[in-house]
Amino acid sequence: MRKMFRILSAVLLVSALAGMATLLIFDVFNRLLLTPFHQRMGALSFALIGASYICLQLGSSQPWKEKLKRMLLGVGFSLWGSEQFLSPSRLVTVMDCLVVIIFVSDLSLVIVDSLHCKNDDAR
Repeated sequence: MRKMFRILSAVLLVSALAGMATLLIFDVFNRLLLTPFHQRMGALSFALIGASYICLQLGSSQPWKEKLKRMLLGVGFSLWGSEQFLSPSRLVTVMDCLVVIIFVSDLSLVIVDSLHCKNDDAR
């Protein structure tokens, strides 16, 4: 099962990178104008990289507590990308709030861990 999640993570990673490359090429040809294609391709890349990271965690041998903490970051990216495909609504507002909560909480945990380290080097 772990091997399957790692393979799926790699496929999703390649897909996210391909989406990002497509986005950049399209933007160059459109003189960096904001277009619906730009927004959709960017959102798709966010969702794919988040799903890739979730699969990577599911395929890792880390303790579940650590996996869950890391998977939240993947969920944040997936939600961020997914909400871009939806029309404004209460659901999208809830999704956006969850994204903010996840990203701020995740980075806060990194900062708190770094502040607790005896070594002054930031991680």
